[in-house]
This record gives sequence, structure tokens and C-alpha cells, in this order.
Amino acid sequence: MADKLLTPLEVKNATPGAILKDGGGLFYRATAKGNGRWVFRFTSKDPGYLAAQAAKGSKSRQREMGLGGFPDVKLATAREKAQHARECVTRGLDPIEEAEREARAARLAAETAASAATFGTYADETFIPWKIKSFHNQKHIYQWKHTFTYHAKDLRSMKLADITREDILSVLEPIWEDKHVTAARVRGRLEALFDHAIQNSKYRQDNPARWELFNATLKPPQKLTNGHLSAMPWSEVPAFVAALRQRAGSGALALEFAILSASRSGEVRLARWDEFNFEQKRWTIPARRMKTRRDTKRRDHIVPLTDRMIAILEVARAHCINAPTGNDYVFPGGKRGEPMSDMTLRAVMRRMGIKDHVPHGFRSSFRDWISEETDYDPALAEEALAHQLSEVQAAYKRGQAVERRRVMMEAWGAYCDGRVGQGKTINVIPM
Repeated sequence: MADKLLTPLEVKNATPGAILKDGGGLFYRATAKGNGRWVFRFTSKDPGYLAAQAAKGSKSRQREMGLGGFPDVKLATAREKAQHARECVTRGLDPIEEAEREARAARLAAETAASAATFGTYADETFIPWKIKSFHNQKHIYQWKHTFTYHAKDLRSMKLADITREDILSVLEPIWEDKHVTAARVRGRLEALFDHAIQNSKYRQDNPARWELFNATLKPPQKLTNGHLSAMPWSEVPAFVAALRQRAGSGALALEFAILSASRSGEVRLARWDEFNFEQKRWTIPARRMKTRRDTKRRDHIVPLTDRMIAILEVARAHCINAPTGNDYVFPGGKRGEPMSDMTLRAVMRRMGIKDHVPHGFRSSFRDWISEETDYDPALAEEALAHQLSEVQAAYKRGQAVERRRVMMEAWGAYCDGRVGQGKTINVIPM
């Protein structure tokens, strides 16, 4: 009489300690309700196993092979594994020994494939997709990809397993002095890639990009004040703005607009015409483009437009060959339909002889001016900078206080124009 086959429900409801037979040597041992182990019983013909049994004084030829645990291994899968094991027995093979041989072959194949993988292939197909899956900022995504396609381009054709500390040094040394911040970030990203490769058994040596291997060769990473990019002192901003207005081009316009609005350069470069309401004198930056990830609360950021900011926008509109559409960039790049490059504003400053400060630093200049020269509420300045407020501040403010910020930004614009002397407390009273 043929063995009665099990049903999935019988397996699921098996009493702990019960041993259920499915036929053909397949058994299920319940360890708890809904949990258990699959085993395959067979008569071994393997000479090595029989010799080992004889040495122990046993004549038993019976063996059990584990096929996995339930519920991870379902009944149908256990039957497939048992069938494969029976076929091995029929061919005179020990299925346990055969499974171990197949596992060794798979490991060897994986190690061979890993050693043959190039740095570029691993970066493009494995590491970068894993790394950026939680990124929301397109600039950050671009920077990580750029590290492995441009800065580390000399490594791309090399086998990942063969890369050494000297290879990493050859990438870092040419840019360590002139582009120190970039070089330090490149090293950190390379270290992250090799950490990933080591943990996934694709690189079997110590991480060749860790800082401890270079701290006696390369200068230590420079620490910027308060962890921020170098900012121009607020007392120097009016003179700089005056010089900036003597320069032509969209880059100079975009930089001045960023200074007057205290906005991030990326928010200015990616601004589109349909974000501006000239009647209400407001610029609405979509939440998806905000660094603070306000889109988690579906909140856009509103920037009040001053008269000078509107004048800049009008000049930018006049620069357009054709009348711009709402989806066009306000400050377009060199290629049609592309935004201005993130290096354009920095290049404007360099051409003006400013090498110690960066565009992003003007946000700090604005914040310092507010703190040191005015009586404006610090929380209002934080809102203007689109910083993430504390829970208490956020609960208290409730809104973005656009009109109150308009007065503050008009005062900042007046200061940048040189219409308000240095060292004087600003106290603008709205009419």
C-alpha cells in the first residue's frame, strides 16, 4: 500500500514532537506548532561513510539528510529536494556528500566570479545601486556616481580583488592639495565601497582606502569652522555685491540672487519660472527640492521676493532668446534644457579673486549678520534659511511668517546694497 501523502495543513498543525511520513524517505519532525525540520532517510552506499561506520563498530547504513526547516521550506520544496536526493541514491551517490560537493563548487564559482569582477563593474552594478537607494537629493546621487566614473576612472578596468593601497593613493595624490575637500570625500566613498565588498565576500583583504593607511603620507583632512563651508565675513558682503554687479552673465545674476535670498545654490540653479508669483512677490520652492526633506510633511518653502531680486529675475528673463515657459530654468546652463552647473557660482567667485570662500557660505554670512547686527528673532532667520526647526520652535511658529521675513530680507538687501552702514542695529518698521 502506497504511503499516504501529507497535506500542507497537516504539516502546519502538527503536534510538537510528532514525526510525519510523506513517503519516499521524506519525514517531517515538528518542533513547535508551525515549525519543524524536514529530513530524508536513505541507505548509504558511500564507501567512505561505510568505512567510518565500521571503524566505530557499527554496521548501520542508514543516514538522514536535513532538507531545511518549515515554514521557510514548504512541503512542495521539501518534496523536490527529496526527489533530487533519491536520484543521487539511485546513481550510487551519497546525497549528503553530493550536496557538500555542490556547495563547494558553488563557493568556488562565486569566488572565481568575484576575483574576476572589475572595480567599475562592482561600483556600477552592485555598490552604487545599493548605496543610493535611500538618497533623495539628486546632487548627492550625482556626486557618488561621479566619484567612481571620473575620480576613480583609472581603477575601473582593474580587478576589484587586486586593488591595493598604492592604487588608491594614485587616485588621491593628484587632487589632495588643490581639491582637498573633494579628495577627502573620494577617499571616504572608496572606503565605503570596499567595506561593502568585504562584507559581501567580494574583497578578501583589509580595506585599502581607510584613512589609517594614508595619515603618514597625506595631510590630515582640513576641519572647517563649525563644520560649515568657508563663509565670507558679513562685513565684506556689501563690497563684494557691488563688485559682483559689475560683472555680466547669468552666473553673476544667480550668485547675487542666492546671496539676497539666503538660498542654497542648488535651489537657485534649479529654479523654474512657474515657481515665481510676481504679483504676491513670492518664490515657492517645491518640497521635493528642499534639503530638509520637508516633503515628508508635504510643505513647500516660500521665499519673499525683494525689489532687487525681482529686478534680477527681469534681467534673467531678458537674457532668454525666446519667451521662457513656466517649466524653463530661470538660470539655464550652457546646454539647451539643462540647469546651470553647480560649479558656475564658484567659478564666478574665483574669477573675482575670491578663493577662500564659497557660495554656500553666504548663508552663514546672512545668519551671522542677523545675530550680531539686528534684533530679528533667530527662529525667523532659521526659517528664512529653510533649516529644520526644533519641535518646540516648529510648534510655536506654525507658519512660515512670510511677511515678517519679507521685512527682514528687505533689510538684508539694503545692507548688501550698502544703503545701511556697518555696525548699526537694523530696526525696520513695516508701514
